[in-house]
Amino acid sequence: MADPSVSREQRRHSRLVLYQVSLGLVLVAINHRAIQVALPTLTHVFHTDLSFIQWVLLVYDLAVIGLVLTLGRLGDLFGRKWIYVNGFWLFVASSVLCGIAQSPAQLIAFRVLQGIAGAMIMANGRALVTVNSPPSERGKALGITSMAFHVGYITGPTLGGFVIDAAGWRWIFLLTVPIGVLCAWFGRRVLRERAATGEHIKVDFAGAAYLLLTNVGFIYALNQLPHRGARDALVITLFGVAALSFFLFRRAEQRAETPILSLSLFANRLFTAANLSLFFLTASQSAISVLIPFYLQNLMGFTPTQMGWILIGGSVVIIFVAPIAGRLSDRFGSRILCSLGAALMISGQYLIGSLTLQSTLFQMILPQLLIGLGWALFNSPNQSAIMSTVSRDKVGAASGMTLTTARIGGAIGIALSGAIMTHALGSSGLTPAQIESPASWTASPGIFLRAFSFTVHLLNAVAVLAVVCSAMRGSRSRST
Repeated sequence: MADPSVSREQRRHSRLVLYQVSLGLVLVAINHRAIQVALPTLTHVFHTDLSFIQWVLLVYDLAVIGLVLTLGRLGDLFGRKWIYVNGFWLFVASSVLCGIAQSPAQLIAFRVLQGIAGAMIMANGRALVTVNSPPSERGKALGITSMAFHVGYITGPTLGGFVIDAAGWRWIFLLTVPIGVLCAWFGRRVLRERAATGEHIKVDFAGAAYLLLTNVGFIYALNQLPHRGARDALVITLFGVAALSFFLFRRAEQRAETPILSLSLFANRLFTAANLSLFFLTASQSAISVLIPFYLQNLMGFTPTQMGWILIGGSVVIIFVAPIAGRLSDRFGSRILCSLGAALMISGQYLIGSLTLQSTLFQMILPQLLIGLGWALFNSPNQSAIMSTVSRDKVGAASGMTLTTARIGGAIGIALSGAIMTHALGSSGLTPAQIESPASWTASPGIFLRAFSFTVHLLNAVAVLAVVCSAMRGSRSRST
């Protein structure tokens, strides 16, 4: 039922903002997913190895994780529209540069710019939807943004593969240029938010720098941990830098006049519980999603294409259910939906850990559908709950916080999955060389299946904490 306090013009404007932000999220998701498909081609074209070319993905993620919270907060202080729209212009410029790059080093450098652009867009996009949507329709609107992101997430690899085969890898960047221009133009026309003057606002540059060092150091250390080991000097140094930077960041925030992240936000039970549940759920889900392809390909013999069709079901469910879940959260709050969603994800992940060498195709697809349904019921209501706990002038920081929480949770989960799986296989008597060889999976399927099941069930236990946090959050969120 429409809110009678919202005029027809306000409702029309909120829809236009939602359409613009959704288009931007589709663009960002397609771009990032298409590049994943291009990695083998890039190693061949530039005559380099995969470990080096993977930096094309890694630097983008590091830029997003390192800057998204800061850019969200700067949007709160100086105007979200300016940062958001210029994020698209930077995206367009960096896409052109990536498309004409002549070496891997150039491509990696230009991807850093694209990561900064992605952080500008993602930190402020959902914040703009939040402040421009009627409180009674906020969950529905955020559900539609989730749907839009997963449309790009699903179509990105397919479109990327088609473009690479038809026109070459450069066009996965160049074809996004006109869409980026459209998003920038559309945003400039639709968004009405007046930029803050910034007068008498002292920017917390020290806090921003410490936060960047904390996130980049921590995430890069986690990335290197499975390859170098916990005793490696670089890994130890990176964790040390991250820990020291976090200490300095916290002290800077306590002293800053306008902090990047107001620590008082965590005094709100709903804000803290919602972010913790997001952290535990993304840690568990990301870790298990990394392991599933090894089971499907190395143990069950599916091709990458067949594997893709098995795994796509969850995202399809999210596309259809996310807007409905958001609408339900507007009426009933987030606690029940988020708790139910997390429980469904736990059920799906339990079924993954229970797969055998004789499992049917249905038994492999069903867990993906349950996980997709669970995430759809959890994510939109959880985002809406987080946004509803903060005042209008902190929405960008809250949006950046949720993105940072999810990315860090995912990175920790992926690092844990590799460490636990390797330990389980090593305990079975396999050497490091045997563990890394795909042929060993075929030669000793029982050993690998037991290690896979043990790792999945252990990681699934982490998701139980998400249910606990969701149940503790309170029954209703406060509208702003």
